[in-house]
Amino acid sequence: MDLYLVFKIGILIFGLISWFLYKSDRSINKNVLNDHIRQRERIRDLTDEELELLQPFLTSKLAVYPYNFQSSLIDNKVSYLLGTCTRKSLYSNTEEIAYYYDVDNIEIFFPYNMDMYIDGSNIFEVVFTKHYGIVIKVNDYDIKTAFENYDPNEEYLFRDVKQTKSKEKIFDNEFFEEHNTTHRQDGINSSDVESLSIYNDSKNLDNNQAYLEASKNYYKLLYQREETQFEAAIRRKHSLGWLTSLCLILATVLLIRSWLGENDQISILILICLGAAAFFAWYKPKDYLNPQQVSVVKAKIYDKDPNTCSIEVGNLMVLEYPKYWLNFIPETSDLATEMVISNDNKKLLRYGQTLSINNEVEQFGPPKLVSRNKILFVIGGILSAILYYYTDPVNNGYFAYQYYSQQSENLQIKDFTTLKNSDIKPGDMVNITINNTSCDVNDLNEDYQCHNFFINNEPMALKENNVMAIEGSLKHIFDTKFVDDVVDTEMLRFQNVQSLYVDMLNRSSNDGRYVKNSFSKIESIGQMVIDIDKVCKILPVKECDNVKYNLTHLFDTSRSKANITWDDLLTESTKNPDFSEIVETRRMHSLKQALEPFKSELQSELVNVISKYQSDNGVKITLTNQSYVDMAPLVMSKSMRFDENGYINYYFAILNNNIPANINIVGSVSDILYHKVENSDRHNLETQSISGLKVNANHHYNLDENQQLSSNLLIIINVIMFVMMTLIATINAVKLVQKTRINRNRSKEIIKYYQDRLI
Repeated sequence: MDLYLVFKIGILIFGLISWFLYKSDRSINKNVLNDHIRQRERIRDLTDEELELLQPFLTSKLAVYPYNFQSSLIDNKVSYLLGTCTRKSLYSNTEEIAYYYDVDNIEIFFPYNMDMYIDGSNIFEVVFTKHYGIVIKVNDYDIKTAFENYDPNEEYLFRDVKQTKSKEKIFDNEFFEEHNTTHRQDGINSSDVESLSIYNDSKNLDNNQAYLEASKNYYKLLYQREETQFEAAIRRKHSLGWLTSLCLILATVLLIRSWLGENDQISILILICLGAAAFFAWYKPKDYLNPQQVSVVKAKIYDKDPNTCSIEVGNLMVLEYPKYWLNFIPETSDLATEMVISNDNKKLLRYGQTLSINNEVEQFGPPKLVSRNKILFVIGGILSAILYYYTDPVNNGYFAYQYYSQQSENLQIKDFTTLKNSDIKPGDMVNITINNTSCDVNDLNEDYQCHNFFINNEPMALKENNVMAIEGSLKHIFDTKFVDDVVDTEMLRFQNVQSLYVDMLNRSSNDGRYVKNSFSKIESIGQMVIDIDKVCKILPVKECDNVKYNLTHLFDTSRSKANITWDDLLTESTKNPDFSEIVETRRMHSLKQALEPFKSELQSELVNVISKYQSDNGVKITLTNQSYVDMAPLVMSKSMRFDENGYINYYFAILNNNIPANINIVGSVSDILYHKVENSDRHNLETQSISGLKVNANHHYNLDENQQLSSNLLIIINVIMFVMMTLIATINAVKLVQKTRINRNRSKEIIKYYQDRLI
């Protein structure tokens, strides 16, 4: 099996190497061909007869298979090609269908089996397409001689490779007979039917079927010419704007990345992307400026698709036409009609002598091209919305205006009194570094990102009926070891006695129905009772009664006739706070379960108390436009570490006005709130003091007194880009509406023009 696997892998590797070498050779051939075309020496022009004989190979992909089909020559100039001709394929010089001939790495195609006339050294006369040369003469044999000696019954001209790789003979004898008789017609009449046949390996079609196939695929190239100025007017003079859009998208991504990542070094890349976008918006591709070749043909319509506004003509060619031609183009046609086709063989420029793009543009002007406007409108709108959401360009513009107009000041605030009585105005830059700056307890989330702060000056007063009087009890209740069960000597002795007693009962009953109950020992029950009693008097939450019930229920026994009351338990606990008790484990678990909702309610009540304290005694700082301060380094410190049951240490640090670390808030002031304070020294006149600030604390606004705004280039770039994207979206939206209206009116006029002509 191993050898077989190695053999298969070897074959696979050999096949891949052969394929890559084959493709590499074809790529080299293309480059060599381009160099040869530029340097070749023209010896003469292609004759009309030679061009006529080449038509089957310029109108059918099957006629030139396996070569890359080209529908036109680059020009009608004939040149020499000298050397040895080699037939190459994936596995060199085999009889595979996928092959090509080359002379000194220039691929050439032999029409009418002219490859049978090649020798060891050859002189070729060749005309060129973009991918290969077509032989007109090889040594002493020209294309006319080859055609006259060509027998379509022995070789195939049009190949159907998808169905078989053997030689399936399909040939349009109408073309063959046309050059061997003096009688020629543009259409196909009844006398032509006898000369039309399509050959197959196993059978011949009857005359009717042959006529239908030939009639359907009838296609004749009359000549090629340069497009008129009116036909050229419908082509795009600019690209669709994809490169411009790509550069704008890249610039936006880089800006957002730099803005959020505090990396100003990307600014130069953003400017490069914007410059590239401006270049591609201005640049006109040469393909749209240079005149193109169009083909004048005679063909029949054998299918029409109103949904895509397209028709199918000979040789499976699909041509698009303007939507307003829909009612004037027939579903099918019995006679060949003269048509003009664009260089890419995709657009119908003229049908018959009535429908003509040239005449339309000459009389009504060219249509307005809207694809570019649609793309830039969508891209501009999306990017402006993204910039507005992520980078706040409106406030950035206001900040830059305030800075350059010298209407803003940099204020360093380091104490509560200065903040409260400071002459701050919107647009000023503030740098607030004050002790005891705490996050709004209703705002701090699980990610420790805070948007609302309070700066308080004094701690909450200690009173008998407020939470400051029960700080120790609350911290004890929220301690993870509040219900602390232990296994000590007394507990081990109890378990041994219990085991002996249960064993004795089972021996006496001889049925083993007695089992041990699970017991646990809880320490310091008295202190638990005292703390819960204190807390419930000041914060009487609903769960107090349930917790008290579970505590007293610890002491119930099956033999007791009257349960112990809370007052009895509290009296005993006051006398001996450290007493312990061995209780049933199930009752201890019930107590722990009752404590969870109790703690949750206590925390909610405590948050309400702290929130009122913060708002009544402090100045509120609100950070706007997605700016925030990361509180994690502060709240996760050892002195205020959060336990798993609540933020109790942090809460009491706020109430005690004892936040150990400073919180630095830097940003631009967008709004100021005041409250009225009576001043008795000024005859009871009311003066204003600050009760709150709204600050955009973007780190890019953090400028030193001597620092210039130009050093933070991102702010300026952000404003310019937002204005640019908004203008791109707005201008292209207006143009799109205008052009759509103009095109609609133009279509109506053209339809009326054709209706009048047809009538």
